[in-house]
Amino acid sequence: MDFDPFEDDPETGEAISDARSKAQKPKLDIGLWARFPNKFFGSGMARKVGTSASVLYFALCENANRDREPSNTFKASDKALASETGLSPRTMRDARITLFENGLVSYSRDPGQSYTYTLLRQELKWLKRSERPRQKLKPRAMAAARAQP
Repeated sequence: MDFDPFEDDPETGEAISDARSKAQKPKLDIGLWARFPNKFFGSGMARKVGTSASVLYFALCENANRDREPSNTFKASDKALASETGLSPRTMRDARITLFENGLVSYSRDPGQSYTYTLLRQELKWLKRSERPRQKLKPRAMAAARAQP
């Protein structure tokens, strides 16, 4: 039997999710769907574009899936995106350029208007963890740092 959080128990009338044991309840409820490409992290793209561009990309994906008719092309103002992401105008500009250079979005802007974004179709390939671009970490201990030539 599949778990349906909106189903009521026919015998007791209470929600089944309340009547089930904790082992059968879902442990984390973050929503029904992820609204960005499912291989964004597994392909190494998140590391390639960086944190700020990833945050902007997630906000753009969310804007594309708003209550209105979902579309890959939509308008969004920098003010609205800045309030959603917490990015400064300069950081948003740099992130937008990074997303464009990596083929994730295209955008245009008429003078005095909001940007028109188009989310481009992604064919991201899953990479093994050893093949993904990784950040080079510095040694954490002082002794390890001194041991480095």
